[in-house]
Amino acid sequence: MVRKLCRIFGVALFGLLLGACDDANDRNQLAVYLCDSPADYGGVDCYVESVEVRSGGEWIAMEVPSRYFAMMELVNGKMQEAGRATLPSGGRYDAVRIGFATEGNRLVIAGESFPLAVSESDAEVVVEFPAVTMDGPDRPLLFDLDIASSVVEDATAESGYRFRPQVEFVDVEACGAVQGGFQIGSAAVQSRLWIRFTDWATGEVRSTYCALDPAGAFFMRLLPGEYTLEVIPGRGTTAAPYSTRLSVERRQVTDLGTIVLGTNDL
Repeated sequence: MVRKLCRIFGVALFGLLLGACDDANDRNQLAVYLCDSPADYGGVDCYVESVEVRSGGEWIAMEVPSRYFAMMELVNGKMQEAGRATLPSGGRYDAVRIGFATEGNRLVIAGESFPLAVSESDAEVVVEFPAVTMDGPDRPLLFDLDIASSVVEDATAESGYRFRPQVEFVDVEACGAVQGGFQIGSAAVQSRLWIRFTDWATGEVRSTYCALDPAGAFFMRLLPGEYTLEVIPGRGTTAAPYSTRLSVERRQVTDLGTIVLGTNDL
């Protein structure tokens, strides 16, 4: 079932469009949000030191409301604000610069926590986006941190892992989305299920996990097209693999409802 964006994007995306407008006395606020493209880790916790926005070649510091980001928790459309600034009317902005901390970052694998090294040369990321002009409405901007390509094995690091943040701008105006939920037989999902989306035209693969609260829920932003959705059960779940074909349209949500997965014996 496909429903209009403005009716059901809710917290997942419409909340982003409204999130910077919660103070009627504050106009021309630009807000930067991070979301996550998860990978097969138990957790990736990082700290943001600074966020700046570029105008005319000059960098303007933004307020950072919270330094701590538990990136693997940003699933099911969840996002976290990284920076915010009230800017002059008429200003034109075309890039953000995000500074990550070089210490305190952690990686969790199979329940074990490891320090995640970040070098000075990798800590700062500049991401350009189509220029926006501040002319009254507040503007939210969304950026995706790709965990799978950001965490790399490196024998020179203390734990053998290094963080090289790979961040890209998400044009929510160009995207549609898929949402739904899983249950396993008659039981609720109790461990994360890996969900993979493959574009039929390009072969490009995007993936995420379902949430555990609410159990089994998922939401994924995708460019318009035809996709195969696959569920790839991990260790510790009785869920059977599952796949289906679906269509994504711009600024609309393809709502798959509740999908009941078959079961396999462990």
